[in-house]
Amino acid sequence: MTEPTEEYENKLGTLIGLLSCGDLDEHETQRIVQACVAARRDAPKTLREFYGADAAKVAQYDPAGVIAFVLFVELEDYFAVADTVDELYEQVVDAFEHPALPEYPYDDNDFQSIPDFYQWVDEQLLRHHDKYCLIEFGESYTNDFQVILVHRATVDRTLDLCRELELHAARCL
Repeated sequence: MTEPTEEYENKLGTLIGLLSCGDLDEHETQRIVQACVAARRDAPKTLREFYGADAAKVAQYDPAGVIAFVLFVELEDYFAVADTVDELYEQVVDAFEHPALPEYPYDDNDFQSIPDFYQWVDEQLLRHHDKYCLIEFGESYTNDFQVILVHRATVDRTLDLCRELELHAARCL
């Protein structure tokens, strides 16, 4: 892997700001950027030192996913991670205090597929919290779903930065 550049670090810092919806201060953002830079230079060592022996295995079985893994671990409180759509939706609901999103429609839904579910969630967000939308980010190694709420106005920039940084991300459609 090439040596991280100032441009790379700046893009990572911008991405971290977008993924956290501007919630982190500069010091915290830079700490995460430096963890990513260290992981890019020596993933097994950095993952082991920062996150433990189990995390270091990511460098072996998914070397391309190391930076996304670091970002996920560092920003874990911003993510919704689950094995089922109802669990995932409950975590999205928990991200908002007021107005509350409606309950999950266990007995009254037309979901035939995951895209149908994501469309329904997006409709709920548009009605109640139109500033936000969901994107998939990184690869969950233990759950079926790993998503994060981002500002709708910056979703294209967020996804463009992910592509530039070679990180898996996509709209939840």
